[in-house]
Amino acid sequence: MKIKIFIIVIFSFMAFVSCKKQETMYYEGGELITFYRGRYDVDSTTYTFAFHPKPKERDTIYLNMRAQGAAQSRQRLIKVKAGVGTTAILGEDFLLPEIYLPADSFSVKYPVIILNSEKIKTKSLKIVAEVDASTDLVPGATGREIGGTYAMNSYKIWFSNKADKPAYWSRIEYYFGSFSVARLRFMISTLGISDFSVEAIGDYGLYNYPVTLRNAMKRYVEENKGPLIDEFGEIVNF
Repeated sequence: MKIKIFIIVIFSFMAFVSCKKQETMYYEGGELITFYRGRYDVDSTTYTFAFHPKPKERDTIYLNMRAQGAAQSRQRLIKVKAGVGTTAILGEDFLLPEIYLPADSFSVKYPVIILNSEKIKTKSLKIVAEVDASTDLVPGATGREIGGTYAMNSYKIWFSNKADKPAYWSRIEYYFGSFSVARLRFMISTLGISDFSVEAIGDYGLYNYPVTLRNAMKRYVEENKGPLIDEFGEIVNF
């Protein structure tokens, strides 16, 4: 009789532990959210106000976010905080607004608002945007996910108002040539845009913009009786 009671107690305990484990597993896969990036993307970006066709007081960098677990029929609050390593001052140099993940949605673009100021004319500031817990969503699991994308709980942004080389330039150098401030300013004045990343211009821009720039450079040479020389003493051509 004692043996039977002992066995019943053991099985009851195992069943209890199993249920608690299932509850924990369900919670860990429940209402979670992370940033995510593509297979060939990086976990950071560099931004400068210096190359805009018109001066800007602020701009917005959108970060991809995606929920983990089942979609919900209600909107859910998303919070992002300044993580360790941030050198910019929240509220003075940048803003991290609270936004909502729409009902029945898995993904959203999170807006990091960066502010132009005198201080960033001479130095770069860093933001470590980090997923924060809200009343609805908490930081999720990181690593490889759907379609080769990667989940992560933080994203780094360096920004300034200096004429710095964009972080993405190595990906477009084959199409537009080696970086120089003179080259980039000519591209901006000709095409009227300042973001030449692959994500921004796509295949159309990679193959068609160089043609437009070559034609514009021919006109420049004719009108100025000579080529455009960059800050390295090199002729700018496309």
